[in-house]
Amino acid sequence: MVRKLLHLNHSWAQSCDGQFPESGHKMTTIFQRYELPLAYSMIAAARRIRPRRDGGHPFEQYFLFWTAFNIIYTTIAEREGCRTQIKENDDGSIVTVANGNVNIPEVVIVSEREQIRLAFQEFVEDLKHTLILHEGTEYFVGRIPYWQGIQIEYDAFGQRVNGVINVNYTSDSQYPVWSPIDFQHYEEYLENPNNEENRNFLARQIVDLLHTIRKNFMHGGKRFDDANDITVVKNALPMLELIVTSFTR
Repeated sequence: MVRKLLHLNHSWAQSCDGQFPESGHKMTTIFQRYELPLAYSMIAAARRIRPRRDGGHPFEQYFLFWTAFNIIYTTIAEREGCRTQIKENDDGSIVTVANGNVNIPEVVIVSEREQIRLAFQEFVEDLKHTLILHEGTEYFVGRIPYWQGIQIEYDAFGQRVNGVINVNYTSDSQYPVWSPIDFQHYEEYLENPNNEENRNFLARQIVDLLHTIRKNFMHGGKRFDDANDITVVKNALPMLELIVTSFTR
């Protein structure tokens, strides 16, 4: 598989010169340090971390890079007009909820998934292509996930499980909830990297997988599973860094 990926990268450079003529969107927002000082601080902090004997540094780096990405995608969402809205009654009055002796306005928030979707729209085609051909993606395509010490290769529907288990949403090893990298779409893309629909589909799956890894941090337990597998984080970290630096370099 690695040889195939290397050959595909070489062929891509020769045939397309790194460009995607079928896509008209080639620009992305580059935020300057003064615009997102906290995001830049998170990036700098992540890059100052050095390997330690306890091996925990990839978790710390991932958390810091995701925090930077969080700042980026919330900023993009706000720029696109996706902001928290105050709930109103039919007569225009504000909906409130009592909290002791005071009334607090109720609001409708923008979901994190929607914010990430808006940031994804900023991804240049070269970034999507690079993420799909990244060795980390190859790792997750072939990976068999763990949940509470149990390796889950197939679910009760006979589906092959790969990628990363969503630990918080899974309650039964027979019916796992997971973030996959689609085998068929992946193989098809290796054969034909000019398929824009396939490229977008796979790149979205990769971003969803990276998001699941971040969410799993909050649910790690003593038993080995996808919430505390350091190999998962080591393979995902370079891809997350690629995304963050595409907005901040």
